[in-house]
Amino acid sequence: MSWLSLGLVVAGALVVPLGLRAVSPALRGPKAAPSYIPAIESPRERAPFDTSVVTDLNQARPDYIAIGDSMAGSRIALGDLSRLVGGRGAAGLFDAARGSAYWYLAFKNWIVDRGIRPKAVIFFFRDENLTDPLFRVWPGALDRVAMDQESRLNEILAARVNGTYHQVHLTTQALYKHDAVRAWIEPKILRAPTALAADGPGQTALLDAMNDKVFTLETLRPMAVADMQAADDAAFDFRKFLPTSVLPEIIRLGAESGIHLAFVRVQRRPEDHRPPPQSPALQRYIKDLAAYLVANRADFHDDWGDPDLPLEMYDDGDHLKDEYRSFYTALLFRKAPGIFR
Repeated sequence: MSWLSLGLVVAGALVVPLGLRAVSPALRGPKAAPSYIPAIESPRERAPFDTSVVTDLNQARPDYIAIGDSMAGSRIALGDLSRLVGGRGAAGLFDAARGSAYWYLAFKNWIVDRGIRPKAVIFFFRDENLTDPLFRVWPGALDRVAMDQESRLNEILAARVNGTYHQVHLTTQALYKHDAVRAWIEPKILRAPTALAADGPGQTALLDAMNDKVFTLETLRPMAVADMQAADDAAFDFRKFLPTSVLPEIIRLGAESGIHLAFVRVQRRPEDHRPPPQSPALQRYIKDLAAYLVANRADFHDDWGDPDLPLEMYDDGDHLKDEYRSFYTALLFRKAPGIFR
């Protein structure tokens, strides 16, 4: 009898949640679309895929395409680079405050899958960016570069978030569709504290007052301003984090499409007119990264320690001043000839 009872409990635990599939469409809302990365994101209203970039690239067919965030945008003068490389010139896919997940989708969906075949695609990054797919991935951050389904990226993010048992998480998500229920119930939980203090319209007023008066920047604890803090040594384990990063996918896409890949590690802001410090862990990480890239026939260029990149060239954080973009572009062209074959 005890085994029968246990079996009924287990069966109920597995079957009852299937009801989530039935209520998911109703809870999702009329404008919410299924997430292309359900491992970390619930259904929501999303921005459309940006087809204008594809149109522009199809018209220009540049020989070189640079991809990166504001680190690339503050360093590369595309007009100067186009004149230096000749031919059909260069284009830049620069978007501030983005990370490797965005760069991977931009490469896949704007270039490789659209039949754009430049001589080389150059990725600009800082330190461990290439093996941290969760960096700067928030709701909406990937919309303009994502298709309706991004199964490979979802698997990578699930593996990073859920570890060894990420396939179990993906299976339960596909079976029970619990993400829609989560998207419905989370706002209610977040509003629960104000519901205890106010009713109806008063809840909105209370939330507005808290956000406008209590949780303002002026009332928060002061902190040092930085556009991207240096990671601690735990993040600098290249071999550990490579399998749950987008870097192998970028390498695979480059090899299958015949596009030469190059990676430029930009130098962080110098300190006391010396190159920024690097821990032994970071040095090992960069050594392992460089070896991996070279083994996969990609070019790697490291700006760290370059005496031609003094503190005077830097603006805020790790950005370069606008007046040095042409200088840096020519410097990279001269010091990394393997990229511009």
